Amino acid sequence: MTALYGYALSAPRRGERLSGAALESACLSSDLAWAHLSAEPEDVADAQTWLARVLPELDPSTVQTLTGAGTRPRSVHVGQGAMILLRDVPDETIEDGGDMPSLRLYVDARMVISLSRRPVGALTVQSERIASGTGAVTTGAFLHDLVEIIAERIDATVDILTCATDTLEDALDDGRPTEDERQEATRLRRAVLGLRRHVSPQRDALEALRLLDLVPKGERRRLAELHDRHVRAVEELDLLIQRLVLAREGIAGSQAERLNRQLYILSIVSVLFLPLGFLTGLMGVNLGGIPGAGSPVAFWIFVGLLAGVFGGLGLILWRMRWL
Repeated sequence: MTALYGYALSAPRRGERLSGAALESACLSSDLAWAHLSAEPEDVADAQTWLARVLPELDPSTVQTLTGAGTRPRSVHVGQGAMILLRDVPDETIEDGGDMPSLRLYVDARMVISLSRRPVGALTVQSERIASGTGAVTTGAFLHDLVEIIAERIDATVDILTCATDTLEDALDDGRPTEDERQEATRLRRAVLGLRRHVSPQRDALEALRLLDLVPKGERRRLAELHDRHVRAVEELDLLIQRLVLAREGIAGSQAERLNRQLYILSIVSVLFLPLGFLTGLMGVNLGGIPGAGSPVAFWIFVGLLAGVFGGLGLILWRMRWL
């Protein structure tokens, strides 16, 4: 296996797309180059072989982390470079419950190697910039540009979730919540929690990233700005979680209130009709000696009695403010 694609980042071949042996040679040269590899399960063995040829100094644990399944955002110093694990917003939007694709990077002064198991939208934008000749020419600038793209995508997703939460709250304020609104609250809460689960450790990873020796002071200041954007994103996500919790509590309270009202009505009906049922049952037994059995007006007298009992119970309930 060779890398999926790559680019020369520094002169004289800046912005040139490379592949195959040319890309491998560029990574081994003194000129800065970027190579992207697939870390899908069927490609892991080939990716590890490629890394062993280009970076024989990497220890097995680092190679395993770069090609492994589960990765948590972090930045650590490795030999002459650094291993950086990030998460990007999926193109299908995290609102649909999709997980954030993992992006694994090894960087040093002469190369950038990225790996992913799923398409990463930020890498597509980064490659387009580099191909147009406006991309980074240093490792620090490459990292800044990539993290900036990810931050913009995270901010855009947070804005979408905020607008959706605003719409949900307005709908809940307008009247009785519907089943669709209940499902929307659940979907939004799942999306916000999924986003925060990765953005929070990524905030800490950026703090460690800007302190790495291979990042120049100028890029450190710019990375600090991106770290602050991640901090604000986490704060906004925490606020969204609280708002959605309140929305869910409001929906649950409305459902409980509606259920209690229905049970209350059933209770009132039972109080009114239970005595009537007792009297009609008692007078309907098929035994001798039933009062009024031979009278032609006994039925209407009994109906009047039932009406009186019904009215009396209704008056009592009204005086007790149950009606």
